[in-house]
Amino acid sequence: MKGILRRLSEEGVSLWLDGLGRDRLADGGLAALAGDRSVVGAVATPGAGPAYHQQLAELAARGASAAVALRELTVRDLRQACDLMDPVHRCTAGLDGLVSAAVDPAFARGTLAALAEARTLHQAVDRPNLLVELPATTEALPAVTRCLAEGIGVHVSLVLSPERYGQVLEAFVTGLELAARQGRDVSRINSVAAVPVGLLDTVVDHALEAVGTEEAKAFRGQAGPALARLAYRRYEREFGSERWTALAALGARPQRLLWSRTEVRDATGQRGTRYVDELVAPNSVTAVTEATLAAVRDHGRPAPAQRFAAGYADAERVLGYLEWFGLDVAELLTELEREALAGLRRTRTELLESVLARLTEARAAQAPASADGTPPGPAPDPAVGHPAAEARR
Repeated sequence: MKGILRRLSEEGVSLWLDGLGRDRLADGGLAALAGDRSVVGAVATPGAGPAYHQQLAELAARGASAAVALRELTVRDLRQACDLMDPVHRCTAGLDGLVSAAVDPAFARGTLAALAEARTLHQAVDRPNLLVELPATTEALPAVTRCLAEGIGVHVSLVLSPERYGQVLEAFVTGLELAARQGRDVSRINSVAAVPVGLLDTVVDHALEAVGTEEAKAFRGQAGPALARLAYRRYEREFGSERWTALAALGARPQRLLWSRTEVRDATGQRGTRYVDELVAPNSVTAVTEATLAAVRDHGRPAPAQRFAAGYADAERVLGYLEWFGLDVAELLTELEREALAGLRRTRTELLESVLARLTEARAAQAPASADGTPPGPAPDPAVGHPAAEARR
């Protein structure tokens, strides 16, 4: 690591690769990035592309359902990614070298279902540097607490407001307190809470454009960083409290804030590295795509970390102006949570459809022709159903 990436590391920022799939595992891309510490963590994204075809053919021969096949594809990726990141995990004493994987979003609205899915994934991967990703819905937060109490690291996603982050912090601290009471080593339990900065900007910017005035449009691109800063202010308050001091004495680590959706796709003329440059906060994580990582390495201009807290007043001012323009930010964020979860469910259903299609193709290719040239085909597998039905399993 050198240059700008080293500066970010020295400022206390951990860069994680966002969108890790088997292609980057197979071609050595992740290994190279981890080897020189350009990235020190990863957020995994399951897939069903060409890199998965051989394993899907094997699963087809076994008669696996789409849901079972997707789980096995995911587990293999996660084990390999965790093993690749293990040297980083060891040399940072467990702080980094982490790999995050989402549970099925179909269970995001149920505490027991989310907990069961998290446990299953954690046990299947069986690596100390795995984080299970659970959304910051009010229904899933008790599952966050239970996971942490059981020693399962958690990546809490879709933290859309400082107020919700306050609830996430409560779930985190309570989980570590329960773990400590059960005699667990809390120094080994990791957690991050992700604020999707670019997604927040997209929603608020659309509302500002609907207002239509030049003054309103001038605030485009400011809501996401403002909400991120105010969440970090809560982070600073919580981890300076007496309650946290007792856990810190046992070796517990704070739950770091992670800035996600940092790829700039707007047309406001702002820098493509602006989220990475602006949100330089001590002991934070920034998730980046490879394209954003390359841009940061090439022409990033990260701000000094000591300036981060100086932006709290400006962040409050931005939210005040949004209200003055007539925007109900709380309502926008509530709708965003619903839409984001629906989008995750659609993505998983589409992925299951792709897996099922590939399994079907593989079975057809594997079936021997009968005397009249008609493939006999195996007996129907009752576990293989429509992807939408399997997504509910």
